[in-house]
Amino acid sequence: MSDDAPRYWTPAYVERFVEALNRDDEFQDTAGSFSETIELRCLDTPDAEDVTATYTFEEGRVVDVDLWIDDAPSDQMREEAVDTDAIMARATAPYDVWMQMDQGEMGATEAIASPDYKIDGSMMQIMSNMGVFRGMMSVAADVEKTY
Repeated sequence: MSDDAPRYWTPAYVERFVEALNRDDEFQDTAGSFSETIELRCLDTPDAEDVTATYTFEEGRVVDVDLWIDDAPSDQMREEAVDTDAIMARATAPYDVWMQMDQGEMGATEAIASPDYKIDGSMMQIMSNMGVFRGMMSVAADVEKTY
């Protein structure tokens, strides 16, 4: 692992993750015409922050990502309602759960069943796009990083 590998859930990591998603042929094949917005929230990072990353996809490519970083616990972030007109799905979990998923210790199905992982949105839409979510997890796991 190189010295310049960003730590997981930092802005530098998110930037590398987006680049990796957009250049990964297997993910692009899986994502195909996926054109939705997904919000991922990580609570209690090692920097004592809560982080929200909102990814907007068009035709399987990330065309925009918005980051919101606040001191943990961010009451404003944690209490924010989901705007299901703008966001297809929002997943929220503590840093250690995201880390377990990233390291392959917990799969998507196990995460959904975990009381520490919360997913909001239409379960029918989420389940019909599980290939995209699994693909995102796979690409994320391959991005060089530190924890």
